[in-house]
Amino acid sequence: MEFSIKNTSFIAKQKSECLVISIDSSNKQSDLVKDLDQSIQAMISQLINNGEVTGKLGETTFIYPFANDLTQKLLLVGCGKATEFDVTKSKKVINAVVKELLAKKVKNITWDLLTFNPAQSCEIAKRIPQIVGEMTYQFDQFKSKKSSIPSLTKVTLLYTDNKLTETLTHNLLQGQIIANAIKSTKTLANMPSNVCNAQYLAQQGKQLAKNHSSLKVTCLGEKQLAELNMNAYLAVGRGSVNESIMTVIEYNGAQDKKAQPFVLVGKGLTFDSGGISIKPSASMDEMKYDMCGAATVYGVMQAVAELELPINVVGVMAGCENMPDGNAYRPGDILTTMSGTTVEIINTDAEGRLVLCDALTYIARYNPKVVIDIATLTGACIVALGHHYTGVMGNNEKLITQLVSSSNKTDDKAWALPIDDDFQQQIKSTCADIMNSSGRDGGTITAACFLSRFTKEYQWAHLDIAGTAWKSGANKGATGRPVAMLIQYLLDQNQS
Repeated sequence: MEFSIKNTSFIAKQKSECLVISIDSSNKQSDLVKDLDQSIQAMISQLINNGEVTGKLGETTFIYPFANDLTQKLLLVGCGKATEFDVTKSKKVINAVVKELLAKKVKNITWDLLTFNPAQSCEIAKRIPQIVGEMTYQFDQFKSKKSSIPSLTKVTLLYTDNKLTETLTHNLLQGQIIANAIKSTKTLANMPSNVCNAQYLAQQGKQLAKNHSSLKVTCLGEKQLAELNMNAYLAVGRGSVNESIMTVIEYNGAQDKKAQPFVLVGKGLTFDSGGISIKPSASMDEMKYDMCGAATVYGVMQAVAELELPINVVGVMAGCENMPDGNAYRPGDILTTMSGTTVEIINTDAEGRLVLCDALTYIARYNPKVVIDIATLTGACIVALGHHYTGVMGNNEKLITQLVSSSNKTDDKAWALPIDDDFQQQIKSTCADIMNSSGRDGGTITAACFLSRFTKEYQWAHLDIAGTAWKSGANKGATGRPVAMLIQYLLDQNQS
């Protein structure tokens, strides 16, 4: 896919298969669009005047105005009132355009940004590569007959303001990097568990470091995890023949190499059967997605390296597999975590927090600026927030607010949930320090309460992506969320 920016004052003379023209519902079109309209015998004005084109948000109309070149199409897309245009509306408009273009098998388009103000144009430049990537993504590595190649191959964005050149180019490049990071995350998350285990995650991390010299990768196998007394992490993987491996990816982009890093910790359960507390068979195939947190870390670290951010970042992919076996951990067991806190096992299907608690203890050695863990942790989060919002909890209100703000900027929605002492009481144990499960009531929050016991040394936020990391049904597959949100968060910290 090729994306480019072009500064021109002659919109009617652009040579491509299709010109995409944004129509303002208040009929306040740019002078250049008016010039184009005159060159095609006022066809746009006629369609507007007779009500066939209204400028309604997401409305699309194809016309073939060029008598001497019937292959030249014109696609009108309604953007509502341009003055009210925002990130959510831009997504709807771009989706509508790309859907029409793919249906018509258009390969080469030119899209004018003339209807929008500079801020809106820059937002569109950043969003287009991401949405095109989302709508053309295919996971067909394991199909004997490969899917057809998406038809849209070249997108040129038009504008006339010389002052915007640098910003538009910068935003377009950012959009491409984010789109590629989301694609990498989805592909890793979609891999079947007989291919993608903790060792595979480690291999992917090493390959990422080979591709980007700014990254350093360390892989800790079961021997190293045992030496660190990461007994909770190790217990989860005891029933699997696949080794548990924690992959640590380090990026030092700050001028001060010793500057406190932003740390991302991703749950990497490459398959979760539930262990002895085995899950129902229905939809158990989707438990290959229980490593979407680790896949998110992978995608974000790829983007961080390509963006060359002037900050330090550490990404952890906590790889493991939860299987029932004669050596598997059991309900009723008591585990001593790396921190020394003891945990009574109530449910072996509440395993993600056991892997994460030791990983969250381990990363304290980096003296982190902030820590964000990403995990498909609780089905209760789907009950609370559906498949629309990622749940956000933590021990620092500023951090939580920043993450929600970043989610709004990217339309990668997140919602803050509370953690307080009332919920903490629910995970008290009669025979250990805490329990790993306290039942269904407030399950998302009590899981976060569990993690909070291991994050007191630093500012921390927890993202529960159980409802947003993948889709079920006919469109089953990873979504790549919340990669866009986290990259935006890191970009915002770079600018603050």
